[in-house]
Amino acid sequence: MALLTLVAVLFGACGGGQSADSQAAPAATAATGVAACTLPSLPAKPSTVLDVRNFGAVPDDGVDDTAALQRALDAATAGQWLLFPAGVYQHHARLVARTPGVVLWSEGATLHATNPDDQAVLLSADGASIYNFTLTAVTTSRLLAPWHSRIAVADLQTRGTPLLGNVVQGNRVINGGSPGTAGANSASSAGIYVDFADGFLVAGNDVRRTLADGIHITGGARNGRVLFNTVRETGDDLIGLVSYMADGDWVNNTASTVSASLAGARDRQLVRNVLVAQNDVGGNYWGRGISVVGGADITLSGNLIAQTTLAAGILLARDASFISWGLNNVLVQDNQISQVQTTTAAYTPVGWDITAARTGHGAVEIHSFVFDDERAWANLLEAASVQNIRVANTTITDAFAAGVRVGVGTGERERMTATDGDGNGVSRWLTGGVVRRIDLTSIAMVGTASPALEVLAQTTAADNVFCEGLTEGGRALTVTACSGLRPLVSGSTMGCSR
Repeated sequence: MALLTLVAVLFGACGGGQSADSQAAPAATAATGVAACTLPSLPAKPSTVLDVRNFGAVPDDGVDDTAALQRALDAATAGQWLLFPAGVYQHHARLVARTPGVVLWSEGATLHATNPDDQAVLLSADGASIYNFTLTAVTTSRLLAPWHSRIAVADLQTRGTPLLGNVVQGNRVINGGSPGTAGANSASSAGIYVDFADGFLVAGNDVRRTLADGIHITGGARNGRVLFNTVRETGDDLIGLVSYMADGDWVNNTASTVSASLAGARDRQLVRNVLVAQNDVGGNYWGRGISVVGGADITLSGNLIAQTTLAAGILLARDASFISWGLNNVLVQDNQISQVQTTTAAYTPVGWDITAARTGHGAVEIHSFVFDDERAWANLLEAASVQNIRVANTTITDAFAAGVRVGVGTGERERMTATDGDGNGVSRWLTGGVVRRIDLTSIAMVGTASPALEVLAQTTAADNVFCEGLTEGGRALTVTACSGLRPLVSGSTMGCSR
């Protein structure tokens, strides 16, 4: 298929339906979400395709297929399809799709990664896409790089423009073994990792038992859609959108150097114009349900979020410890959130000591943290602010802490210490940053802590918090801190079909 045809598939009309969940879901009911949102249709397979077996790959023989599979990937011409017939293909190193528009198409194929330190299928060209695979892996400890994930949309050559029009659809990133075995987890890092991509689609995938995020969107990714995915039992956020300043390194980057680099760094760092809709996520043993830690023009709509054992169902934040960007223009609507810090994780990796306490986050947590030295730089303090946020038409059931908590950090001054690359001790203090222009509308809460809505001191300015139609246990809530004007919040311009 030609690249232009691939882009037409990406931005064309929706069709089809959501794939069935292969395991029991956390308790939740159907969310309303984006009107008439359906799973995008799969492309039609052309009459002529390349077959990986013709390049020496032999499924189910227990022999490593890395070289053969990479030969097949390198042989594909622009827009060509690469067919993986049924069976298990083993690879001990990353598989890289470098040809624009190449389609990796599975008809019952499993890719099994045998090297925990180099296991990704890397989509590193415009329009390179992957459909319908099962992916398993051998893992040891949690790792961090794109090649430690199982599917990555990333160009490791650090080109100057984002990847365009990549699709990750209908794949299963799952554990291939039972707890205690080498295949007990599905990825050393994220299940699906998207970095510096434009016009991407991550849809209809099933991701389970990763050692980091289930789906991780970062590095200035923009104009994308994350739709109809099922994510379970991950080692960090079930779905995370993260925008790091200065590679997230608070130890080796001073406030002055970060401030000086902001104007030129926004394009490469800030995640923006992304729709996260109709996903079903729950049961992680660490992290949050859906997090947006730095970003702009984001919509979270129609998602089911359940059983986040230690932290928020939805986190909207600036994180100083990772020097993330702040947030602007984030719309959170029609989501259902349940069992926030009220359950015990059903799965943790054997040998892992998961003893962390509950964070006390609200089911929806909105906050900003900044270092004291960042306050001296007006552009940095503004870039770290969390503002123009709307949470609407949301139900929250069974939460250990507040249903919604806004403005954490005021009066809580914390010292962070570490050693920099030269062996020198580094100490920085942090506390609450700027949180403003928050709209909380039509939020129904049942079984939360008291107060069901907690608005902390940094958000009490007259224009900061607007509240309307908030209830707890069916009773209307009146909160004196809710006296602001309703901000204008539109979220992403992306729709389910575009």
